[in-house]
Amino acid sequence: MKFSKFLMGMCLNTGESMQAIARNLGININSQELNALVSKFEMEGLVEKVQRTTKETIAYLSPRGNEEARLLIEGVA
Repeated sequence: MKFSKFLMGMCLNTGESMQAIARNLGININSQELNALVSKFEMEGLVEKVQRTTKETIAYLSPRGNEEARLLIEGVA
């Protein structure tokens, strides 16, 4: 469930940190879980240009990630 919510949240909140997206969507997730999720997104080719600092993680949807998020938002996936 977090997987899908984050994809849609990233599509709707481009440029925000993953922590900000989690707060905006009311997702309770710690930094370790968040970084694991971003790593999974990277391995699946859904995100690119990942930037990790001690305080936040920023990632941008890849073209494939944008398509997946669009399908989820439209209720197709």
